[in-house]
Amino acid sequence: MPADLSLSLGAWHPELALSVGAMATLLCGVFIRRPFVPKLVAWLSLLWAAVGLHAATSPAAPFFGLITLDAISLVFRWIALGVVAIVALMVGSSRDVDSQWTAEYLSLLLLLGVGLMLMAEANHLLMAYLAMELVSLSSYVLVGLARDIRSSEASLKYILFGALSSGIMLFGMSLLYGLTQDLSFSGIATAIAGLPPSALGAVGMAAALMLAGVAYKISMVPFHMWTPDVYEGAPIPVTALLSVGPKAAGLALLLRLSGLFGPIWGPMSTALLVLTAITMTLGNLVALAQTNVKRLLAYSTIGQVGYILIGITVKSSAGTAAILIYLIAYLFMNLGAFACVVAVWNQTRDESLEAFRGLARRAPALAFCLTVFLLSLAGIPPLVGFLGKFFLFGSAIEAQRTGLAIAGILNSAIALYYYVNIVRLMYLHPSSTTEPVRAPLSLRLAVGVCAAGTILLGIFPSGLLAWIASVV
Repeated sequence: MPADLSLSLGAWHPELALSVGAMATLLCGVFIRRPFVPKLVAWLSLLWAAVGLHAATSPAAPFFGLITLDAISLVFRWIALGVVAIVALMVGSSRDVDSQWTAEYLSLLLLLGVGLMLMAEANHLLMAYLAMELVSLSSYVLVGLARDIRSSEASLKYILFGALSSGIMLFGMSLLYGLTQDLSFSGIATAIAGLPPSALGAVGMAAALMLAGVAYKISMVPFHMWTPDVYEGAPIPVTALLSVGPKAAGLALLLRLSGLFGPIWGPMSTALLVLTAITMTLGNLVALAQTNVKRLLAYSTIGQVGYILIGITVKSSAGTAAILIYLIAYLFMNLGAFACVVAVWNQTRDESLEAFRGLARRAPALAFCLTVFLLSLAGIPPLVGFLGKFFLFGSAIEAQRTGLAIAGILNSAIALYYYVNIVRLMYLHPSSTTEPVRAPLSLRLAVGVCAAGTILLGIFPSGLLAWIASVV
């Protein structure tokens, strides 16, 4: 094996672990009729990947410069690994997932984790596109794997919108390649800086088309239309995965792409600012009218993406740090909320908000944890969601985008209404049944880990802030 390839594979240890684990999990599901074996293989793969992350940065660009393993990509790799691990706990405990497909769910989940990491590491247009397609194709299958009418319809809608966005993004990439004669991010940035002013309009068109492709992945307005329908039709663990994993990876890719278009960043920044404000406002306003908890959390996700886009818009080190802090916070509080939804659905088979009536009496610990997650999503101190919003809005004020910070604060107040409405149903309204809600051990573990992260990182943020400061 060539020395360069050997070094590249060594630096790419976590992704290799997940790739091998995905294949082994799938084969175990086919040839070994013991359901715990695929789960064991999947967890060993995650453990192998986690052990390799301690030395997963590299000053060189592995695989001939196709990816970059810098400190920022390391943060996103940890986020991807955390998402996969928590969702794996949900897959093993959700009655929304057919047990005969557990191996398939877990293997696709591991492959999707590889795609999430690659999106954050991409240093080349070809690698960025391949990573997005790996995430997209895995997501399409996961959404439709339940094989009922709702899941099939959701998967079809997801595929149709995804194919359109992929085509748009590919057209933008081909236009950019025609202008710069380069596919590497560093080469493109250098070429754009040397282009004559007459060519910057074409560069702006290419940038807009590529932004559209990434905007679909992160559910940014006006490319959000698929989100509520797909979230409602997918199994709840898959909905949880889509709400965090692809969003974080898409924002990581957008963060890297934003560094390519220096000469045209002014007009792009203005357009992105407007779309950011519209995204958070539309997501929160439409969420007010939802009665299905999965659709409510879908529109909540759109609003949350609007907050995170503030960090992209300001294009500063403070904005980058705020994005990383908020995504870590979002990992715990949003996946925790979905884990609580899994527990309630397992007991009631009901996705409406009415299913949460009287939950504080039927499952006091679960109701408390869900309250913590919802208040954190709303940005209530001292929870970690408040910490993330504080830095996001602070980065906007520092960049003299005060109007954007005010929009974020107003939208947080709107979001507080529909989050607290669920808390009201849990604590102030009686339930039609007194049957307690019992969650399996793996689901209790997922809720507990997310609750601990949401509370402790908010009360004791110094370790998180020091890590992010060293990265940025």
